[in-house]
Amino acid sequence: MNHPTPRSASTRSRARAALAGAVAGLAALLTACGSPAPADSGKPAAAVASAGARTTYPAQAENCGRTVKVDRAPERIVSFFPSNTELLLQLGLKDRIAGQTWTNQSAPKPAYADAYKTVKVLAPGEISREALLAARPDFILADGEYQFDGTKLPTIDELTKLGVPVYIDSAFCPQSTGTATLDATTADLTAIGKLLDAQGPAGTATTAMHDQLAGIDKAVGSRPATPVAMVQIVDKQLYALSGGLYSDILRRAGGNDLLTGTVPQGSNFGPFSAEALAKKDPDVLVFNYTGDEDRAASEAWLRDHLGATKAVRENRLVAVPAADFSELRAVDGTVALAKALHPDAF
Repeated sequence: MNHPTPRSASTRSRARAALAGAVAGLAALLTACGSPAPADSGKPAAAVASAGARTTYPAQAENCGRTVKVDRAPERIVSFFPSNTELLLQLGLKDRIAGQTWTNQSAPKPAYADAYKTVKVLAPGEISREALLAARPDFILADGEYQFDGTKLPTIDELTKLGVPVYIDSAFCPQSTGTATLDATTADLTAIGKLLDAQGPAGTATTAMHDQLAGIDKAVGSRPATPVAMVQIVDKQLYALSGGLYSDILRRAGGNDLLTGTVPQGSNFGPFSAEALAKKDPDVLVFNYTGDEDRAASEAWLRDHLGATKAVRENRLVAVPAADFSELRAVDGTVALAKALHPDAF
């Protein structure tokens, strides 16, 4: 994603390899580990029977300015980020997930916890080239483009040429990060459902998503918007989270985003000073966190540096897991924020 979570702010210290060497290494590893099994192998069918339309292959979908193509239903999907793993589980694809990474960014939601722990963890944080290739992926569902830089991991184009298509969360495509809305989740459900032959479950999830959002609109739509600021603390630096999906979630939850216009155009985060935030005096402070330690440290920082704000004085600090800002969990995050901003409406 394009917000300053520790994974995107971490130091990139790996030795840089030549591009030709990277591609050759990838091809060699894929060959050594074996190519993904064809649809008529002895493995279970790629697409289990489900309600709704079935995909006719080859299939394709537009994503981040690229066309993602698959020749058959992927059998070895690698998920980058907890919300993507949960999305795949929601679509009934547990048996087709070869592994997941960035599990240290958020614990799974209770509804997915049992299934989630059966999915192999390829890396708790940043994955290495070797670990990714050893999983023999035939499809990657990722939270952002930033990792596929041609050095740490192959580029998306390199992977595509080698038969490993990559689909990025639409809300975090570089060209739409600053303007994305929750509609990006609908777009992803449609595209991923088609590519992975899970159109029935994707349609069901889309209907449930719209029902949840309609419920929020009914509960808080006529109420005055609550002045709110969404932030994150990384290495003791305050960041404003605003624009794109963040602002849309706040708006749908019945909030007035006080940080609108404070981040660079086209982005959804930027460094911000405690003094500037104190002057805005939000009624509620929402802060993004990863694990329990990060949550405790972030709350302590906010109380220490923003004690004079109404939000801290009235103890209206709302902690939200990092994964609650992408895919279906963004809808869950919107529900949670609406209840926090307007508790008497539910």
